[in-house]
Amino acid sequence: MPVEYDTVIIGAGPAGLAAAEELGRHSKKVLLVEKNSRIGPKVCAGGISPGITKHGFSLDFPHRVITSIIINTPGKIHRISLPEPFLIIADREIFGQYQLKRVLRYDVDILTGAFVKKIASNHIILDDRRIEFKYLIGADGSVSVVRKHLGLKTQKYGLTYQYRLPVTSEFFQLFFDRRFFGTGYGWSVPHDNYTFTGMGEARGEHLKVNIKQRCREWCNRQSYDLAGATAEAWPINYDYRGWQYDNIFLTGDAAGLASGLTGIGIYNALVSGLEVARKIINPDYACPEIKKILRQKKYHDRLLELLQAHRGMINLYHRILLSMTGNAFLKKKLVDFLF
Repeated sequence: MPVEYDTVIIGAGPAGLAAAEELGRHSKKVLLVEKNSRIGPKVCAGGISPGITKHGFSLDFPHRVITSIIINTPGKIHRISLPEPFLIIADREIFGQYQLKRVLRYDVDILTGAFVKKIASNHIILDDRRIEFKYLIGADGSVSVVRKHLGLKTQKYGLTYQYRLPVTSEFFQLFFDRRFFGTGYGWSVPHDNYTFTGMGEARGEHLKVNIKQRCREWCNRQSYDLAGATAEAWPINYDYRGWQYDNIFLTGDAAGLASGLTGIGIYNALVSGLEVARKIINPDYACPEIKKILRQKKYHDRLLELLQAHRGMINLYHRILLSMTGNAFLKKKLVDFLF
């Protein structure tokens, strides 16, 4: 006999866990499926918007609060401070386990190390089991099997490459240099016992050297000691083509909700997971928070397209960003726009 659920969620990242918690809280019969053996670990620098507190998430997990940033441009260093936190830094495994504990307060079935072999309109084949659903949520990241089932292309994606250095730092840093990063940027993100340093760019930059080689060269120029460092890479899907297809929903990177300009996506994943769950609970729910995400994403992606088409504007764009940080009002507007 096949097993039937109100909702099957594929992917136990931020979006999938947020959806599972919300549906579980409303006593829905939910199955959460994760292909990895452990929930939480994810290749990611770990930046999260403090705005998650507006959506019911407390910050009672280990994290760093970022209120200042060092921006490096060729030949210049700029230190910028803000009156309020604009970013928190969390280890992705710790954050995933924090979300999992919230889910476990409810009667949600969870399968790890499980692979989806087939998706149909009302069931999935999981290993050798047929599991039926009323609703399906694709929360399975940039390389989504649910997105593939829906026949959606992914032509807009970001490339990232970073090193996990076995040292820590006090400073959150961004690096802008068209020669190395194109329209993208480099970063140094401090955690308690390690630091992520790396770079990201949108596909189609057509820079002469691939991102792995450029990242290593850039790290050497910054005098980062890569001995003992672990290299990591991942794609970011920002090719949004919709999020609801009858009884099947896409969230987070599976939907392409990440920003093409900044690559930031955890906040959008969390909020879209919540919104989709609320839509399932109440079909008349209008999902206003997804609409907000899409408005901001539209501006980000259009700006990215402009910079890609007119590469000579990249340095001007960076100068405009930095000039805005000299005014308190404009600085806040800039942070709200980017983060």
